Amino acid sequence: MEEIIERPASIVVVTRETTVKSAVDIMSGNQIGCLIVNEHSGKFAGIVTERDIVSRAVASSMDLEKATITEIMTPHVVSCSIGIPAGQAREIMAAHHIRHLPVIDNGVVVGILSARDLMGQQLLEDRAAAEDVAMLANCLKSIELSEAADTITEEVPKLFQATRCLLCLWGKSSGFREVSDKPPVVASDTACLCNKEHIRRPVDGSELVGENDFYCDSIPDECRKAGAQRPRMVIPLSISGLKKEDSKEQLSGYLCMCGLAHSSIVNRELTSYKAKLTREILTSHLTNASLYHQARLTSLTDALTGVGSRRLLEDKLETECARSKRYKRPFSVAILDLDNFKTINDVFGHATGDDALKKLAECMKSQKRIPDVLARYGGDEFVFLMPETEANDALTFIERIRAKVQQIEVQENVSMTISCGVAQSMPDFSDSSSDVIRRADLALYEAKSAGRNCVKLWNKKMSKVLKAGDIEFERIKNLKRRVAGLSVQAEKMFIQSIWGLVQALEAKDPYAKKHSESVMHYAVGIAGMMEIPPKQLDVLRRAAMIHDIGNIGIPDAILSKPGRLTPRERKIIEQHPLIAVRILDKMSFLKQEVVIIRSHHEKWNGQGYPDGLLSTFIPVGARILTVADTFDALISDRSYHNSRSIAEAIEILTDSSGYDFDTEVVNALAMWVRNVHKQLGNVDQLTPEDLLASQTHLDYGSTAELVADTCAVEV
Repeated sequence: MEEIIERPASIVVVTRETTVKSAVDIMSGNQIGCLIVNEHSGKFAGIVTERDIVSRAVASSMDLEKATITEIMTPHVVSCSIGIPAGQAREIMAAHHIRHLPVIDNGVVVGILSARDLMGQQLLEDRAAAEDVAMLANCLKSIELSEAADTITEEVPKLFQATRCLLCLWGKSSGFREVSDKPPVVASDTACLCNKEHIRRPVDGSELVGENDFYCDSIPDECRKAGAQRPRMVIPLSISGLKKEDSKEQLSGYLCMCGLAHSSIVNRELTSYKAKLTREILTSHLTNASLYHQARLTSLTDALTGVGSRRLLEDKLETECARSKRYKRPFSVAILDLDNFKTINDVFGHATGDDALKKLAECMKSQKRIPDVLARYGGDEFVFLMPETEANDALTFIERIRAKVQQIEVQENVSMTISCGVAQSMPDFSDSSSDVIRRADLALYEAKSAGRNCVKLWNKKMSKVLKAGDIEFERIKNLKRRVAGLSVQAEKMFIQSIWGLVQALEAKDPYAKKHSESVMHYAVGIAGMMEIPPKQLDVLRRAAMIHDIGNIGIPDAILSKPGRLTPRERKIIEQHPLIAVRILDKMSFLKQEVVIIRSHHEKWNGQGYPDGLLSTFIPVGARILTVADTFDALISDRSYHNSRSIAEAIEILTDSSGYDFDTEVVNALAMWVRNVHKQLGNVDQLTPEDLLASQTHLDYGSTAELVADTCAVEV
């Protein structure tokens, strides 16, 4: 409603001579809480309320039948003029702590407003405003961010009868204090006259308004010169998105409207209420749209390198194949593979390997042409899709990238190289997406076979077609059986040799005798409580037996040093998992064990070595081995500490669980120890020998036989 009073309302009036008793009767008879007091001439003289009667007449024991209204009335009364907006009337009553407000026209009371009347009217207005804004939610159906923005700039101005509207959202900002010359990430408008090229993020919020007051009476000079009209309304928006690393992706900005209707100017309180509701709906919907947008981008972008994902490549390749067939235009595909990536990971660590992939991706992105699509195809493989590009041009382009990559250093004096395979779409345009990728892959294989660090172009000689009778499958099967038998024997011999080395290594250290064997027993006990499957248990058993084989490369003086290690000595010690990997990585039958051995010094909080793996990124076998290894070290004498009791060791591990160790693994160890204690009956103090003896009923046989036998496979 635009105005409170459209015509004079019926009011009850008395004169100064009216007695207090008569005033009480009049109020009671009319069921009202106040009376207007007029002069004989009809001019307004004052007001008397129930509160006046109680606090002034009754409290002072006046004779109500003789006392007149003049004695208790309030002559200086706050009043308002006819046509006052509801919001302004409420503000006057709140400021003066009154519940009745006379409406005066030319000195004559023409109506009176009560707090109850205004409250009822406000409820009706708020309900109507809420219903209007609720209709906005029905219009916002699209979860595409750009479509949602267009709907907002089309529908929101209708709520406020605004003539023009502009929505601007900037990326990654906390509030409006960040200075940025970048254009908005999201921008949409309806009849806005502003020059979009000059729109910038608000510097310090001065162009915006308060949290609860959305009006801006002023118009920016650029807008005013372009023809924008007052009043203006600005609704600040802060849209949360997906987490990225340690911060949140956000969109922050505003919805600006100008040329609001006269009713919005008159009833600012109601309009501000509608603006608050509108902001809540916009924030909710834009947050959902932003989440969807970020999720879609994430699925199409490789998280590590920032180039396209395999899904993006597959989509773009299908589109390009269809376009090529329709318009009879060529395209080329190149597969690029980082040479010796496994060696980089093993020698320098996975962090360096990840950094190498990032450097390679940045180099390729810097050379990429606008129409090209660059995507990560596998662990260390990338694919270039080059529309409108013939094979020779693609070869020249990829060769230029190869030369650039060769200038990148993985580590000091260690250069990076790539091998590349290039293939063009067929002249008859009959390619499927898999066909052209397969040919590029064959060319890549040729580049690898040629000694790496080169680019090869696919040709027909690389695809020899085999006939059904060309291969003697039965001979292959027979030979496979014989090789498998030899492999089992070789594996047993290798494991026994490794175990012999471990025993010899431990024999040199009086504190480490039978350490690996003890760790194996503890790891098996923990794994049993965690119900690890039998095949994984065999892998864990072997890994535990040879987990310290890397110590063979560590100087004896460091291994047996009684005091604190220097930083340099600590760095040397931390190389032993990687040394173990180098010893074992050629043994394909131990590839699962190698993964566990490499990670058995990682910590749950990511502060371990060699790769700094965090929580569940650490293989479960490595997490078990870490706890078993630490447990044995705690309950055994060492050059740098005396042995602890089993109870003390479990208490130390429990205190560090969730930080250094996986809580589930530590709990499994404690549960296994309790079970052994119950099985032994009346034992005052459990010893390591008791724990190790508890495993003998499993009848492992000799340790060497156990480890070797678990390598055997069916032929």
